[in-house]
Amino acid sequence: MGRRDDNFLDDERADMALRRLLTRAGEPSQVSPPADLIARTARRLPAAPPTLAARRIRQRQAVRLALIIVICGLVALVALASLLDVLAGQGQLAGLFGTGGSGISRVVLTLHLLVKPALWAIGAVGAPLLIAGSVATVVAAWLWWWLLRRTPAYTVLEQAP
Repeated sequence: MGRRDDNFLDDERADMALRRLLTRAGEPSQVSPPADLIARTARRLPAAPPTLAARRIRQRQAVRLALIIVICGLVALVALASLLDVLAGQGQLAGLFGTGGSGISRVVLTLHLLVKPALWAIGAVGAPLLIAGSVATVVAAWLWWWLLRRTPAYTVLEQAP
């Protein structure tokens, strides 16, 4: 090992020794490929050209995204209407879906009756405390995400045998 020479292994000698050991063991042994390898691979390929298949995948993803947005929008609209209904204290939203005796009107009425005390309890605490708690939650979520992104995805084994 000379000055500023970090290569302290004799690579050629180590390679030759490894090849001799593998030759003695009969390795690497060549395995013939299966007879129908090309046919099996061709069967797995899509029948459509790649550009057409990619276009269909993009269209399916766009339709799926649009459907998810519409469903989430409807749920958010019902939730906002329910929240406004609870804050107004009327309870008329459940009446839009029926009498409140069965079906979705009963579910909406139950949610209305369950959420009303929780909202009034939060309102009794006061808006400044609610805002401070919301800000603390957002900051904690951001800090958690920041730490999660900086964590390496691999594990270093320090005491490997």
